[in-house]
Amino acid sequence: MKRTSGQYKVFLFFIFLSVSPLLSAQNGSIKGTVVDSQTKEALIGANVTISGTANGVTTDLDGKFAISNLNAGTYSLHISYIGYEAQEKNNIVVQHNKETGLEILLDASTFQLNEAVVVGKANRESENTLLLEQKRVLLSTQAVGARELSRKGIGDAQAAVAQVSGVSRQEGVKNVFVRGLGDRYNATLLNGFPIPSEDPEYKNISLEFFGTDVIKNIGVSKVFSASDYSDAGGAVINISSKELAGDYALGVNVSGGVNTLVNGSDFLRQDGSGYFGFADTQQPENNQYRFPNSLDPSVAALPLNHSFGISGGKSFKVGENNNPLSFFAVASHSVDYSFVEETLRNSNTAGTVWQDQKGDKYSLNISQLILANATYDINRKHNLQYNFMLVHANHQYVGEYSGYNSERFQDSPDYTGFLRRQQTNDNMLLSNQLLSGWELSKKLKLDIGFSYNLITGLLEPDRRENYFSLQDKNAYILTGSNRQKRFFSALTDDDINIKTALTYQLDNRSENNHLKIGYIGRFSDCGFEAVEYNFSAVSGFFDIENLKLDDLYNQKNLMDNKFRMTTGDPNTYHVAKFIHSAFAEVSYQLVEKHLTGNIGFRIDKVDMAIDYRVQHVAPGKNEIDKIYSLPSLNLKYDVNDKHTIRLGASKTYTLPQSKEISPYQYVNISFASQGNPNLKPSDNYNADLKWDYYISSSELFSLTGFYKHIQNPIGRVDEGNSAGLLTYNNISKKATVSGVEMEIRKNIFNRFNGQLEQTNRLSAGLNASYIYTNLKLDIRNTEVRNSGLEGASPFLANADIAYSYTKNEKSLLATLVLNYFSNRIYTVGAGGFNDIIEEGLFTLNCAVSYKFDTHFTLKLKASNLLNPSYQLTRESSSGEKITLNEYKKGQNINIGISYDF
Repeated sequence: MKRTSGQYKVFLFFIFLSVSPLLSAQNGSIKGTVVDSQTKEALIGANVTISGTANGVTTDLDGKFAISNLNAGTYSLHISYIGYEAQEKNNIVVQHNKETGLEILLDASTFQLNEAVVVGKANRESENTLLLEQKRVLLSTQAVGARELSRKGIGDAQAAVAQVSGVSRQEGVKNVFVRGLGDRYNATLLNGFPIPSEDPEYKNISLEFFGTDVIKNIGVSKVFSASDYSDAGGAVINISSKELAGDYALGVNVSGGVNTLVNGSDFLRQDGSGYFGFADTQQPENNQYRFPNSLDPSVAALPLNHSFGISGGKSFKVGENNNPLSFFAVASHSVDYSFVEETLRNSNTAGTVWQDQKGDKYSLNISQLILANATYDINRKHNLQYNFMLVHANHQYVGEYSGYNSERFQDSPDYTGFLRRQQTNDNMLLSNQLLSGWELSKKLKLDIGFSYNLITGLLEPDRRENYFSLQDKNAYILTGSNRQKRFFSALTDDDINIKTALTYQLDNRSENNHLKIGYIGRFSDCGFEAVEYNFSAVSGFFDIENLKLDDLYNQKNLMDNKFRMTTGDPNTYHVAKFIHSAFAEVSYQLVEKHLTGNIGFRIDKVDMAIDYRVQHVAPGKNEIDKIYSLPSLNLKYDVNDKHTIRLGASKTYTLPQSKEISPYQYVNISFASQGNPNLKPSDNYNADLKWDYYISSSELFSLTGFYKHIQNPIGRVDEGNSAGLLTYNNISKKATVSGVEMEIRKNIFNRFNGQLEQTNRLSAGLNASYIYTNLKLDIRNTEVRNSGLEGASPFLANADIAYSYTKNEKSLLATLVLNYFSNRIYTVGAGGFNDIIEEGLFTLNCAVSYKFDTHFTLKLKASNLLNPSYQLTRESSSGEKITLNEYKKGQNINIGISYDF
């Protein structure tokens, strides 16, 4: 794929923005640690201010602080902490471009608390806390916490993960691409357990299901160790669900908003789902026309986006030892409308356009979510945790398209006509998790976990398709040849996961010095069934503007032989997947305070059996039975308190998805996709080198280089036939993925006045990536040529600037977020076709919140402010760029209010 000069300029511009703050001269600074004078334990959240000024900071999880940008001179510090005697530190000399280091010992106050026990727990929703954890851990990880999600106005896990360097979203695709590797190369976990997909088109569950109401933080690990899940080559994405922070919580929220394009349309909504989005799935029996839903959509009275939710929890003390027991729950409901005017085109191998249509698409998303968890700590040695999650998501749309389609408007003299397609996907996830940790001795710890997931997904009840062929002016006839149909399908998946790990502390020099052995088992049973009902065309001429399909297709007309109804044989496939994994790894501090290493080895026994019975293909079975030997090595070198270098190397694998390996054909508006039983798994060899510069407890500069070698890479392929068929292939013998990632988080200013309880902060963040992918296509009937991997943007960038102001109980937070991706392959072209390209674009979002007091918060969010045009294009053999798909999504404006009791 060609790189344009404009793309290079954009990338260099982002690099300049990120590096320039680091190149500017800095004044002197004071840094240090605040600890208990007796126990030498770090004091988290102590206030450190320069006497007589408003300049100050609070200590982090290590008790550390840093006050930067000070002119050369002599200063005094005032240090205070609840329960300790305040202290003045005088005659501190600061020199230009140098750091002055201090250790401050605070004495406990003389008053006594009766048998009070204070238990500290890190808030893993905080950006600062997650940055500190990123600094401590041996493996290279990146995390996005709940506070960052709220600050940026992010609504779900997919948008959250897309803020991480090297990660991007692809329009029309449910999940993200990590370093150019798509859904099949990633793994999605919930609290450390994998979750099955609700859609047979994908390996991972849609990240859009997980709204920010339930997210504590999201970790993205692009390097792998022996204890990680191995069916991944891009990243392991772990969603940690919210839990109680503190002793008590209760809050409610409500919001409303509009989409600017929906606001000016007569929004069409299909029949069959109520306010909460539960679809009517009843099917006809005994060849009777007894469908529960109308063929005629209705106009929505007030298509306003809205949501509401409630959350709360409480902790208790149990037993003689006052063991803490806490409960937390979240419940939410949301409704979102969207409307697009889009263009659809397609052509065959010879370059002849066989589809050229324009249409209106009215989409509605309805979802409910319930999260509950309970945690119990036993004698500060053992712990139990139970997590429950229910996600219900209904996505439905009505699409009406007019124009040319030689494949589907055969009854028109010029192959033009009208299509109405009404589709609902009603998905339900039930997840149950039990986790436990047992301190068997001071050196030996046992972790045991179990999860059971039940998916009823791609419940696609009563998809309705009606094709009309144009005869003369506004006179249409119903198209024959099975172009009038209704369709029912359902996917169910029972997924059981077991994991256990035994950790032995080798010595007391470092918590990193340990040996871990364990077992992980995953047992999945997935079943899919689809039934199609076909109807012959009712005779007559019809006006599309006054169309009443229920008057044509009904039980009376069926009995009067005005049309015929036939029921197709069910299309089914069944996938049983059993993976047994055993691992062992050693972590050890090789050089005290500097070099730590982790070396591991893992064996995976994979048994995947597919049994399919689909139309137009002979019934068959397929099986993948392999044993994988997977070594890994990770090194962390702490140059000093500010600089850390990490190196990771590993081998992983990628299994084909159930849908990709079963030859079931799914027909969409502009394409059809079909699996390939001959797919092979991919082997992935990964290397990663990362340098982190921790400027302060909230500031970071990071630079990463990575390389991947993939054997038998899998890709989606456009075969270029008249049906627009997409399939899946091992598109090459090998593929190379390499690149560079950069991230910076910087405070432009950060002022604190302890006396006035006032803070002012302006901060900026930027991450940018350059990704190179290359392979030689090795596909039947296709000339060997260089290509890349689908979804791999050469350039990615995410930038944000945020202002926060706090005084007493009031606070203001405003954030502007800009995202960019360059042109990338949407589908690999075969049979003489060039690749389908998704054109690069910028998006801009804004979020503002104001907290009136400890209870009320007002939030305003405006997304997609630039309203760019989404385009899929392909270059013809003559060099002409043909637009295959184009539309705009409109801006979303949303206002909400929350109340915390």
